[in-house]
Amino acid sequence: MSIPAKNLPQAHYVAADEGPGVWAFSGDKYTIKAGAAETDGAMGLIEVVVPPLSGPPLHTHKNEDEAFYILDGKFQVVANDRELIVEPGGFIYLPKGTFHRFQNIGGSHGKLLLLFTPAGFEDYFLDVGLPTSQHATAPPADQYPEDVARSVALGEEKYGLQYYET
Repeated sequence: MSIPAKNLPQAHYVAADEGPGVWAFSGDKYTIKAGAAETDGAMGLIEVVVPPLSGPPLHTHKNEDEAFYILDGKFQVVANDRELIVEPGGFIYLPKGTFHRFQNIGGSHGKLLLLFTPAGFEDYFLDVGLPTSQHATAPPADQYPEDVARSVALGEEKYGLQYYET
């Protein structure tokens, strides 16, 4: 079989441990695997490594549907009035407007994939996070209130986020 070379969509590949990375919420590491530029605005995908007892505060998205797929660890996910324990292989879909948060409740770092549609939300993490290329280690935990304050202000102003805990 021959594949015509004209006007084909292009695949996007990012190797393990590659992609723009930032530290957000003090110790969470967000590595962007795909965003608006790579998917023509269709979706975004971020790999998130979360230390024990970390994760974002309760919030909603006005603009994006979001989903989590747990790769490693044990997470508590709040979705509206539901409280779920999600382990590797577990998946949760959160339509825009869903009150939600996640927290790593395991004893070691956990990892999840964060999928959102449409794309564009990856820019939020680039705006609020500290680039991992310039900061090899996570910021100290006592910086969390400052990180959340910056995230809340910018998230509400520019990205359609509403936070309910800080």
